[in-house]
Amino acid sequence: MTHADRPLDAGRRTSGGPLAVLPALALLLASSACSTSRPGAAPSDGLRAGPPFGHAPAVAALTLREKAAQVVMVASRGAYRAEDDPEYLELARLISEEGVGGVIWFLGTPLETADLNQRLNGKAKLPLLVAADLEAGPGMRFPDLVLGPSAMAVAATGDLALAARRARGTAEAARALGIRVVFAPVADVNNDPDNPVINVRSFGEQPEAVGRFVAATVAGLQEGGVLATLKHFPGHGDTSVDSHRSLPVLGVDRARLDAVELVPFRAGLAAGARGVMTAHLAVPALDPEPAPVLPAPIRTRGFPEEVAEVQTAGTMPAVVSRPITTTLLREELGFHGLVFTDSMEMGGIVAHFEPGEAAVRVLAAGADVVLMPPDPKAAIDAIVSAVETDRLPAARLDEAVGRILAEKERLGLFRERSLPLHEIARAAGTREQKAAEEEVARRGLTLVREAEGALPLRDGARLLVLAVHDERTTVAIDAPLQAELAKRAGSVDFVRLDPTACAGEGAAAAERAKEADVVLLALFVRPRSGRGTLEVPAEGKAALAPLLASGRTVVGVSFGSPYLLRDLPGLPTYLCAYGHQALVQTAAVRALWGEAPIEGTLPVTIPGIAPRGMGIRKEAVK
Repeated sequence: MTHADRPLDAGRRTSGGPLAVLPALALLLASSACSTSRPGAAPSDGLRAGPPFGHAPAVAALTLREKAAQVVMVASRGAYRAEDDPEYLELARLISEEGVGGVIWFLGTPLETADLNQRLNGKAKLPLLVAADLEAGPGMRFPDLVLGPSAMAVAATGDLALAARRARGTAEAARALGIRVVFAPVADVNNDPDNPVINVRSFGEQPEAVGRFVAATVAGLQEGGVLATLKHFPGHGDTSVDSHRSLPVLGVDRARLDAVELVPFRAGLAAGARGVMTAHLAVPALDPEPAPVLPAPIRTRGFPEEVAEVQTAGTMPAVVSRPITTTLLREELGFHGLVFTDSMEMGGIVAHFEPGEAAVRVLAAGADVVLMPPDPKAAIDAIVSAVETDRLPAARLDEAVGRILAEKERLGLFRERSLPLHEIARAAGTREQKAAEEEVARRGLTLVREAEGALPLRDGARLLVLAVHDERTTVAIDAPLQAELAKRAGSVDFVRLDPTACAGEGAAAAERAKEADVVLLALFVRPRSGRGTLEVPAEGKAALAPLLASGRTVVGVSFGSPYLLRDLPGLPTYLCAYGHQALVQTAAVRALWGEAPIEGTLPVTIPGIAPRGMGIRKEAVK
């Protein structure tokens, strides 16, 4: 019997929990503490990415199957589940019987999520590594908490200290919910205006500027006690294809990668980031090996059938590429922290590899955590089989598990299995967090164009509001805008235009505009996973054409992509808000009425219209 197949030692079995592995972990961490850190890395609350861990005593205490399960992170909603709920039973089984090592939470309330964390950790042999996507603050996954603007809004403020303060607030809320891994910041340089999925999630198009905001965000998150994760390595910004749908190809050479895409990642690593997420993205200059194509992509629960498009050509995705993950990230850039894959349910991977094979491939490439495999048990089975047949070196699996266990120890998970519920009320959704998000929303607003005398709007003005959406609308999205306008305007005629609109609605709106003092175009065209495009729908453009030609006073506000002005070049006044969040809508209305200054600058170029760095400043007048 090899050490990989050795059962748990008797002492650990009789102790009834994971605490018996602490001595081994202590030895593991003590040995790494004597090593020198990577040159240029800045401390972050004493938390750094340490050196590779190799064969640690704590790892050797696990069976092969337990090791394979530790590298798997499954997804779940954070909503309350009864003990006999089928979804909860399956999640509990994966943790208690299969021994999966982590969970990523999606929608839920803070108390429900904390409750689930407690219940599931009670079933786990080793503490769970718990993660969430919180790029825009804790409200991004937990609607009861504050939802802030996008990263691009942060960059529009030009304030690195504000970026760090905002990140610390996110970390505090995450810790209160039991979340110790935050999949942020986005380190992609968005230099493709047609990028449908990164867009405002990026800090901008200038690599060094993006790097500075990435570093500030990393510092804030890790000072707040969570692991920051740079994504999407080696850079998803210069693509017009959404990796949720299919495999994007970044067709640039190595010199360009060094000069653009890799700059923010280097900055984030120098700031001490302990996590990196690899992308479902082909980069032929780094790995020219062709990727196989399945006869039909695997259908997953995470994405509807229509988004899993077959990619007929491309090279190996970064997540399964050893030249990208090991040679570039590990060896050249000197990163020794945790490498997470992007979701393994995405179109950029399911069109190319079966779930089990994909899990083996990402580990062989150098990743440590297999995020959201479509079939977790199949992933574990495949990893075990690959090690037993020498397709995957046992040492590679041991290395990944060693990093995971060491990070769990760094984060205090062995000492803090039970989450104190009172911490939620104290730290999740504090006034300080909300104040930081409100400041970003206000200071990030960027005025790109202004017709003479258009702003500020006057109290009591008669408004025709055209809310333009790129999907069938719901009241919830633009309800904050309606409420704020009602407080200030004399009358509000609110009309929604979505892909179901026809040209006749535009003519009708132009007629109704004759009774209005101002026409407000509220553009709710937002980057969302799996959409594939990011533009004002053709129906909306047709409907707006007669209005823009009418000579009426028209003010446009983008509550999404700043690039939308390309679709409406005749729009005379244009304000970029970089997001649709309620506090962003409130900030935009206040700015339009002159109740707050407008002081943001564009982090990106709007081709043919406005360069990066421009912004018309307006002082508050009320």
